[in-house]
Amino acid sequence: GLKAINTPYGELGVVANFSCEKPHRGIARQWFRDDGVLAWLPLAGAPEAHRFSMVWSTPDAHAETLLALSPEALCERVAVAGNNALGALTLLTPAAAFPLRLMRVPKTIAPRLALIGDAAHGIHPLSGHGINLGYQDARTLAGLLAETPEWQDIGSERLLRRYSRARQEEILLMQYTTDTIRRIFREKLPALKPLRNIGMKLTNDLPLLKNLLVRYAIGA
Repeated sequence: GLKAINTPYGELGVVANFSCEKPHRGIARQWFRDDGVLAWLPLAGAPEAHRFSMVWSTPDAHAETLLALSPEALCERVAVAGNNALGALTLLTPAAAFPLRLMRVPKTIAPRLALIGDAAHGIHPLSGHGINLGYQDARTLAGLLAETPEWQDIGSERLLRRYSRARQEEILLMQYTTDTIRRIFREKLPALKPLRNIGMKLTNDLPLLKNLLVRYAIGA
């Protein structure tokens, strides 16, 4: 009986795994393009030094075009979109897609029930923080249950409400931030482009801010 408020973005996240001609050196790459946000996420391990996972968040029509391409054509399209940064690509897994949406759940707990991860919230994948929110949910809930005396009912709504309150601020902040960033990069107003570039450059040039964002991204 818990209510979820879904706001579709009219986009699909197209995902696939590729092998690449050049080693990725553990570097994640992301491009904010007119046709969406393209991310190349390196796969770890020695054999995977030449493998990465792609997430292309793009409008529905363009996503359907990508899904209809042959493996060879998709590899060529993805390589060109990423400025051929890793050389020629070979498709390892068939492309698939999932709908993107902002999902808000006003109440994430009930008697003997607590929602975590993608059941409790949904954000645009452009920042890659969705999984971090889920990890923090699990950490907060586990910590609460671990410190609860044995005689106390861990499924009581009164106790679980402490978990909900502890997670509310970060979730709302991340939902607002990612939604705003998406809107800024999807907006076609000419004046916004230089402002976006200034903001990205300023973030990159301020070590304290940059390190803070990196540490949050890796859950440190």
